Amino acid sequence: MTVARWKLTDLVFAFLALLLFLVPAALNHSPILYPDSLGYFQAGRAATHAAHIQLPAAPAAPSQSESMTKLGIETADGVSDARSVYYGAAFVIAWSLFGIWALPLAQAMLCVVAIYAALRRLAPDSTRLQRWAVVGAIGLFGGAGAFATTIMPDVFAGLLILSVVILAIYGRALSRTEIALWLALGVAAVLFHKTHLLLAIGLLIALFLLGLLTRRMRWRGIALVVVLIGMGGLGQVAFNMAVRHAGLSTYSPPFLMARLIGDGTAEKYLREACPQRHYTSCRFLPAMPMTENEFLWAGNRQPAAGFAALSAADKARVCDEQMAIVLGTLRTHGLEQLGKSVAAIFRQLGTVGITEYSVVPRDDRQQLLHPDIAAYQGSAIATHTMPLQLISGLMLASYVLGGLVLIGTFIRLRRGAGLSAKQSGWQTSLFDGTLLMGFAVLMNGAMCGAISGVFDRYQGRVAWLVPLFALAVLLQLRASKRPILEPRQ
Repeated sequence: MTVARWKLTDLVFAFLALLLFLVPAALNHSPILYPDSLGYFQAGRAATHAAHIQLPAAPAAPSQSESMTKLGIETADGVSDARSVYYGAAFVIAWSLFGIWALPLAQAMLCVVAIYAALRRLAPDSTRLQRWAVVGAIGLFGGAGAFATTIMPDVFAGLLILSVVILAIYGRALSRTEIALWLALGVAAVLFHKTHLLLAIGLLIALFLLGLLTRRMRWRGIALVVVLIGMGGLGQVAFNMAVRHAGLSTYSPPFLMARLIGDGTAEKYLREACPQRHYTSCRFLPAMPMTENEFLWAGNRQPAAGFAALSAADKARVCDEQMAIVLGTLRTHGLEQLGKSVAAIFRQLGTVGITEYSVVPRDDRQQLLHPDIAAYQGSAIATHTMPLQLISGLMLASYVLGGLVLIGTFIRLRRGAGLSAKQSGWQTSLFDGTLLMGFAVLMNGAMCGAISGVFDRYQGRVAWLVPLFALAVLLQLRASKRPILEPRQ
């Protein structure tokens, strides 16, 4: 009887937490859409079409033949791997079966389950009510709800970090169900965005170094993370093989060169080198200076200026010469670029929010999503009534306060009476997990700041982990009368 009552209670609390996660979408009167959402949809539509998956179209949408003709034009010059076909396929299938709300609702439910499951390990002595309260708070104030209800894979960056931390630190204590949950979430995250694979590899290296530092390797956790990375990597390889089997070629947009162009250092190098080198990229010089986004994507509006409008042959040439231009720029303007990159990293670490989602996707009657995009023009974001600044401010405050709580708590533990440094931190699972999470958050900021540019959603997508771990630490300290947080597994 007690078990049934608690199960029913958990369902009620989970439903209430889910409602808090859906608040941003409710304020917007719609799930949040971004121009990149359309890119994922197109990638997923092409993938489901190539796999001969027949899906129903929305009643008011144009015919599939019209949309696939458009996709055929877009893929004729090669297939870009900038947008994950795996996330796109999930978007397309969910939309086709249940409508535009299906994917964000599923993402919010995944977040609720994952955060609660993580808290059962991070703060095992806390009560169910406390854990569910933290789940709701992270969704409402930490920003997890805003990212969960946005049709973008951004929320999976945080879920990847959470998956790796739980698998790595608590691997020996996890049940088979928990291992399956965290592996599934982690593999999905790796498949949903290219940068997530780099993040996972960086965390694996950090985990190994942490084992050396603490003189106790977590081999089971390391093995589980290796499995996660391997399965995600195989998925990426499978995509490339499928594209080649279809007789198409893949290309990766020159993101590194775009970053240097945005910083202005690549422009200086090209002006110096183009008279002798004759790079294909030299044709962009008349349009410079330009931002990295203008270089990569502005081709749709300015055909003469952007990479996106180049032919397949010219795209291949630009991609092939990317490393030569990057290395040449670093060789001739390396110190300047280093200064710009370091400054960008520090700005990114402190730039948290969702104001970038104020950009509204453009409608196109020739695409299957036309009815939903047309309806989105009446959303709070499109009509400039969405409190994006308020939500971003709450996210930033939670991020900063959470960081201060973590730093202050562990300093107090290490300086506590009768506690050695070894007892107060290095041999506790919660401390190690928090340290690994902190490294991941810093790594995310460094990657995005140095390569992608400074945008609030890049750090915001993982910032909610900081208040989550801070609250877990406070709950565990309050529940435990011992100074040691939790014995290592």
